Amino acid sequence: MRVLFTMNPAPGHLFSMVPLAWALHLRGDQVLVAVPQPLHQQVRRAGLTAAVVGGDASFFELWPSGVGLGGNEELDLDVFVALAERTRDDIDALVRAWRPDLVVTEPVEYAGPLAATRAGVPWVLQHWGLPVPEPVHRAALAKVEPRLSGLYGGVTVDPPALTVDTCPPSLGAVRGGTPMRYVPYNAACTIPDWLLETPDRPRVCVSMGTVPIPEGVDGLTAAVLGLRELDVEVVVSGAGVHNLGGLPGGVRRIGWIPHNQLLPGCALFVHHGGSGSSMAALTAGRPQLLMPQMCDQFAIAERLTAAGAARAVPFAERCAEAVRIEAAKLLSDDGYHVRAAALAAEIAAMPSPSAVADLIARTAQVVRPRVDDGRPVRA
Repeated sequence: MRVLFTMNPAPGHLFSMVPLAWALHLRGDQVLVAVPQPLHQQVRRAGLTAAVVGGDASFFELWPSGVGLGGNEELDLDVFVALAERTRDDIDALVRAWRPDLVVTEPVEYAGPLAATRAGVPWVLQHWGLPVPEPVHRAALAKVEPRLSGLYGGVTVDPPALTVDTCPPSLGAVRGGTPMRYVPYNAACTIPDWLLETPDRPRVCVSMGTVPIPEGVDGLTAAVLGLRELDVEVVVSGAGVHNLGGLPGGVRRIGWIPHNQLLPGCALFVHHGGSGSSMAALTAGRPQLLMPQMCDQFAIAERLTAAGAARAVPFAERCAEAVRIEAAKLLSDDGYHVRAAALAAEIAAMPSPSAVADLIARTAQVVRPRVDDGRPVRA
């Protein structure tokens, strides 16, 4: 079976889909990942084959002018529609030329489902982790409906043949979704010796994800300055880490260590509330201090704090003192650790990517229409 993955040019979107792509590859299926140029090297580093679509289209290039990044709690889909407008023709041509049996895409990638529908190919939707609340998603879609209609050009896009959901059931799984265990992927590294040693103080990881938010928006500095007043070892990673200067003693700056390798030895994870970072911490069973910056990160923070596995610092209140107070509460209350461990056990009990890959293959065989050796193509 030939499987085409389509996704937006953001590493976090790719990382969440690598385990399923590899599960299909290990089944013996042929996997191709269609992404704009800025992400194709990350695809190759993941051991997957890339096809460039949409040229150099990037998240920041197409972000709406006049719309701020930091503190923006709206789910703004304009940038994702703009990306689909750039990739649509290339993905459509790729589907016609490569002739996949199935297309797999993510919640805000709109060109893949359109191309699949036009070619009569079934498509699968994979969620990243903690899904955006449905009312929020519906409201965001309504705002971009005119642009989506123009993108679709009168074609009614088929519903997904299957919706893969990696959210733990107790945190609000997608209705009608097919559960799949979240398996963290954050690229590769060589493990440093210090990571194999037991720290003499609680280790706290600080990361603001893979997207380099402009200076003055991210919470790295506030997090580091707040944590230095606690008796902890601080490890700082992710975007923006090299811009930090004058790090105090007890703070270790690292280039890149996958979170699934780093977090099991940590007592706390301080981060921006991105879906990938949140799911990595949940999988490791670690409490989280969330400092949401934009879009769905605020909804994720609300969901995790309500579950009792995290605390949050509101965007307008982020400062060293707020971080110190909230981190101290998380480190001193075993209840957060207990609830985080329970969520990790819930994730571990979900079906593996390999099991879901087999189900996807069976679904594709049932759904996919065949006309001789060709495909029915819609105008």
